[in-house]
Amino acid sequence: MKSNKMFERINDYNKDYVYEQYTRIVENFKDYENVSRKKMIEEIYKTYNDYNNIIDICTTKELKFLEKLIGSKISNEELLKGKYGWEIDNLCNKFILQFNVPSEGVFIPDEIIDKVKEAIKNVNWTAKRNLDELNEFLIGYFKIQGSVVLDMLCSIVSELTDIGKDIIHYHMLTDRLFRYYVYLYDENIVEIDKNVEMGIYQDYFYLQDEINEARKRQGLAGTIPMEIELYKTIFYNDFDVRNKKVKKMLDEIKKLPFFWFDALEDIKICALLNGNRNPIKNSIKAVKSLKDYDLTDFFDILDEAMDEMPSGALNGFTPNQAKEKKKEEKKLNDMKEKDYTKQKNACLEQKDAKLFYKIYFGLLDFTNQIYKIRNNFKIYKQKNINPSMVLDIVEEFWKNKEKIITEFCLANPYKFNDEELSIAGEFKKGIRGIYIIVKFEEEYTAFLNDDKTYMVKGINDNIDNIISYKDLPNAVITTIIPFKNVLIYDSIFRDFNIKMGTEFDKMVFEEYSKSIKYYHL
Repeated sequence: MKSNKMFERINDYNKDYVYEQYTRIVENFKDYENVSRKKMIEEIYKTYNDYNNIIDICTTKELKFLEKLIGSKISNEELLKGKYGWEIDNLCNKFILQFNVPSEGVFIPDEIIDKVKEAIKNVNWTAKRNLDELNEFLIGYFKIQGSVVLDMLCSIVSELTDIGKDIIHYHMLTDRLFRYYVYLYDENIVEIDKNVEMGIYQDYFYLQDEINEARKRQGLAGTIPMEIELYKTIFYNDFDVRNKKVKKMLDEIKKLPFFWFDALEDIKICALLNGNRNPIKNSIKAVKSLKDYDLTDFFDILDEAMDEMPSGALNGFTPNQAKEKKKEEKKLNDMKEKDYTKQKNACLEQKDAKLFYKIYFGLLDFTNQIYKIRNNFKIYKQKNINPSMVLDIVEEFWKNKEKIITEFCLANPYKFNDEELSIAGEFKKGIRGIYIIVKFEEEYTAFLNDDKTYMVKGINDNIDNIISYKDLPNAVITTIIPFKNVLIYDSIFRDFNIKMGTEFDKMVFEEYSKSIKYYHL
């Protein structure tokens, strides 16, 4: 019989496997090339020298298992039946437990057994269970979605639990159990040109690009029903074993005479990416021990089960839910087609468009000179200016519009006449914000903001030639400005390019139908 010392068994472990666990457990870990297997285990056990770290990296289920193991309250028969399979797998991964052949059973390595006993003696079970509830939800959510924007998840969890967003965010940054399962990183989101905090389930790190690509192709907008129990179930079981079709598939695959563990892993990844199921079926059919089996019924059961599995590629919806949403989208798009009115005379006349740009570019040029935002950059009377080059100047102008317009009208640097100065003065009434472009009418475009709808003209062109009616409602950042007895926008849209889903669209259209319409400020 082998010794119960981990260091005497270290050569039984693959270095890649040890390194993966080492990077999850040890905070200041070294590069793969600069550390040996033994050194990694030493560093892990150095972390466990503080028994609080053992408590923090385990769930209540794992700690209760360790308590029973220390008290010799677990029989070999229970172990062989797989009653504690989840606990054993996870504790072995964390190098808190060692499992060899059934005759040896499981044991806590001699190097840390005293620290494990201290942990069990000092654990606050009530506090631990409360933390479990939060971690089960959070980690289960990541197991379904693959990768998640932290701020978005904080908002979701805060609404469901009444825990403050800041507390949840701090928990995700610092909790040892959460960080064991979830890797945090920053990612640049092109649509908003900003780095955001992201997390990805550690086991799916190698699938990061595939998840992103699958989500781009298949991602659905909208809000899924949030079932806390679903995420807890996924955390412990990988699958929603409460679902009858999923449970049936799991029961049936275990009846087949082959090593079905790998098949379940493939099924889990296929569900995550909502991928083609044929490779899984072909792989199962190719197993020699199944060559005489008619797998037709099983594959039907598999398809029915996978249609019920939430998918990260579908933003958490199941394929069945996705089909229903597609039907809703088609119905909504048919309504948009039916209600669309091609715009006519929905923009300024050419001479007024030129006048607007003369005045607005004069104000922006003046702003740039005052605040020295872009050196040697001319705006006034320039043509074909790239909107991205003036966005920072635009923001500065509208943030300080009262001061800038007053100084501009007093200085009159471009010798505007009285009418032009009067129009520039009216720009003080401009309202910058987030608007939802809801509907195209023959002579106006409806911009919704809260419970008000502003009926707006385009500048050089009708807005339906810039944004398709098929993309409505469309959220943009812009400014509504009074101009010669009509409302216009400041000629620049910052498009979020994010669809919110059919439920959001229906809510917006309903809000628009009830809103007061404004043709003047």
